[in-house]
Amino acid sequence: MALLIRESNQISLHQLTKIGGKPLVPSNTQWVSCSVCGSWMQFIGQIDLEETAIKEVSKCKQLLLIFMCTNNPGLCDEWDADLGGNAAILVSKTNLTSLEAPCDKEEFLLEETLLSLDQCDDSADTYCQILNQSQNQVCGKIGGEPLWIQADETPICSCGARMRFVFQLEYSAEIQFGDAGSGYGFVCLVCQQRAKFLWQCC
Repeated sequence: MALLIRESNQISLHQLTKIGGKPLVPSNTQWVSCSVCGSWMQFIGQIDLEETAIKEVSKCKQLLLIFMCTNNPGLCDEWDADLGGNAAILVSKTNLTSLEAPCDKEEFLLEETLLSLDQCDDSADTYCQILNQSQNQVCGKIGGEPLWIQADETPICSCGARMRFVFQLEYSAEIQFGDAGSGYGFVCLVCQQRAKFLWQCC
């Protein structure tokens, strides 16, 4: 397991794992819209799968991008992995460019925060203790097991395979997952083409 740590030095040009800002994607990538309301989704962040050190995941050499609808909070089922109010997409790490936002509303783009990974003991108790003491420096984790707030909702890929947990992202001032909730990202190791995202709260 690795902790997702907010970088104090935000100048790194090679860092691909981050929250907010503009997604770094291949040039033919399109911004994602909500399947429920039809409006543009907000870019939440991206994870460099190669950096995760999860053996089956890192060999894919892809970025996992997360988008979520924030236009009508609670009305687009944005917490669900399959109903279209959020999106998780996998893109190649080749020929990356900054994707321009589809609208110019000041609040549309989150402030960019680069994230580094810090290996730690793969224990739920360890993670919770560090999270409680981090003063917002730790914003989630990579690998290990998801710490569900409610029941296990590990998604099933459209190819029929149970998906592999990659990351857990915690509620923060920038990202709202209901009432102090957590977001969970997954990829399919069978088809290696699909990812899903969901969140839970109390």
